[in-house]
Amino acid sequence: MCRKLSVMVADDNEEYARQLRDCINMRDDMECLGYALDGEEALEMAALFRPDAVVLDMLMPRLDGMGFMRRLGSVGIVEKPIIIVNSMSKLKSMVETAEKAGADYFTVKPQPFSSICDTIVDIYSADRKPAETAESPDDDCLEIERGVAKFLRALGVPPNLDGYKYIRSAIIRASSDMSLLEPITKRLYPIIADEYKTSGCCVERSMRHAIKVSWQRGNRKMMNDIFGYTADDDKRRPTNSEYIAMAADDFRLRFKYGMLN
Repeated sequence: MCRKLSVMVADDNEEYARQLRDCINMRDDMECLGYALDGEEALEMAALFRPDAVVLDMLMPRLDGMGFMRRLGSVGIVEKPIIIVNSMSKLKSMVETAEKAGADYFTVKPQPFSSICDTIVDIYSADRKPAETAESPDDDCLEIERGVAKFLRALGVPPNLDGYKYIRSAIIRASSDMSLLEPITKRLYPIIADEYKTSGCCVERSMRHAIKVSWQRGNRKMMNDIFGYTADDDKRRPTNSEYIAMAADDFRLRFKYGMLN
């Protein structure tokens, strides 16, 4: 799998939600974006983070699981995440109603956390994963990472700076999901900060410094082609979000058509 699946937990039992979060974060194939203790909070988190999957309790305060599923579209989520309903009840009527509301799978508590995680991966692999190419996913990921490294060297981003690894991660993620840039401070910075165990402010500041350095020493023609500015004009240096957005889009096209050399 090229990237970790992003998972969100919605359950009013905080101890249970915390334990499930920790189990998810121990895996190599997924990461937990956080947990919500009621349905309204879960909706806000889903709209902010756009998870690949939600482990959803049916009985929660403020808004129950059924209401959460019905209102997903109203908060701007176009592509519905995988919904794993995790409930204490196994009433047939509840299962049928949950499926009609959009649940992909129904489990009954207590359920091993590892089983819930495996179910998410199985559903994603069967229904959401793009068609396999002749190369393995790991080969694809390695090729993308090498391509981004070569791309950043040409742009003059020094690999010894912390901002280099943050920009590299941002371009890899944004080139496959440009929605992460809307807005960058609320979605992309927290993801990268969590990946490198730092703060969003540190990510932003380090990126800004690395971009400034690259603007001074990078390939002028390449930067003009990508950003449409005069590379010698420091006043027109792009913001972090502009730099990542345009660089990610340009890298995606160069990688697709074999133009990185």
